[in-house]
Formats: sequence, C-alpha cells, structure tokens
Amino acid sequence: MAQQLIVEGKDAIVLANLLKKRGLPPPEGYANPVKFRDEFVLMAGGYDKALVALQEALDNSSLTNIGLVVDANETGASARWQAISNILLEKVPEEVVAKTSLEANGVVITGENLPIIGIWIMPDNQSTGYLEHFVAGMVPSDDRLWRYAEETIQNLESEGLARFSPIKRQKALLHTWLSWQADPGRPLGLAVEMGYLDARSQAIDGFAQWFQQAFQLKGA
Repeated sequence: MAQQLIVEGKDAIVLANLLKKRGLPPPEGYANPVKFRDEFVLMAGGYDKALVALQEALDNSSLTNIGLVVDANETGASARWQAISNILLEKVPEEVVAKTSLEANGVVITGENLPIIGIWIMPDNQSTGYLEHFVAGMVPSDDRLWRYAEETIQNLESEGLARFSPIKRQKALLHTWLSWQADPGRPLGLAVEMGYLDARSQAIDGFAQWFQQAFQLKGA
C-alpha cells in the first residue's frame, strides 16, 4: 500500500504532531518518522507546484490514497476548489466530480478503480486564509495572552507601525503570541508538541475526521 500527502508548504510537521497528540495512529506503512517525512509527505513548495504534484499522483497507479492540503489565501476556498476540480476532471470520471462539493469537513472522493482522494483547503474549506488561521483555533478560548496579542497587533495597525500586509496579519498575531510563551518563538509543530496549542480543540475535529477518511491508518 502506497499513500501520499501533498502539502503546499511546510504544514506536514504541524499536522503530524497534531494528529499524534490526538492519539491517531500513523498512516499504514509510514510509522517510521523518516519514512513518513520522506515518502508519505510531499512538500511541493508552493500552490502551483502542489497542483502539479496532484496531477502526477493521480497518474501513479501504485497510490491507493492521495491527500492534498493547500491554503485558500486571499483567493478563497471556492476558487481553489474550482482549480482542483479541473485537474480531477482529467483523471476522475466527470459524474464523480460533478456530485462532489467542497464541504466544511473537506472532500473525500471514492470510486471504482480510483484511489481515495482527499482535499483540504486551509483553514476550513470555506474561508480565505491559511495554516495560521487553522492553528489559531487551537489557542485556548480563555487565553488572556492571546487577547493581549490581539490588542497589541491592533495598536500597531492604528499607529501605522504594522509592516506586514493585511493578508499576513494572522501570521503576525500567532507568532507574536508564540513569542511570549515559556519557551519563546517555537515553530508551530513544536508549539503543538509542547502543549501551547490544544490539539483536542473542537475547532480541528473536522480535519482529524477528514484525515481518517482520506488515509488508511495503522490498525484501522
């Protein structure tokens, strides 16, 4: 069994630690961390390259499960889904694609003589945004430091001191908050592993469910 998760950027470490924290088993055949990193995950290095990787994966008859995770960014989830659908139409029967729509819990396509194909558009398959919007859902709702970080970002903006573009506001907010933790400035994957972010948050239940449907997990 060969499975592949295609990610636009460096989301894989974050997602792997998140799923591990939730107690999900690794994908079948990829329990070894090195094999997970080098064979299960394909870091495409950008949105356009991720779409090319999806085309190549669909041509690979050895793959039983294919997952794609990309960011909506300011383009929006609907526009991203349309572009992905056009690629799927090259390899997947039209009637299968036609009856598939982008839902809040992502897309999982199954069919005769097809691999299982999972699509997730960060943060929630509905909105604009990216990985940091998704990760922010794991910040405890009663976290006073998060509210202070929000006020700080707002003050920067009101004073004209914010050097980041509006689309990168969430990155600035999340990394400001992380810079004030006991061990400041940890990368997102380590922040999950160290417990700064709540991997049990209901905000990410949909992604955990999608992953279980898109891939064959060890022992499942």
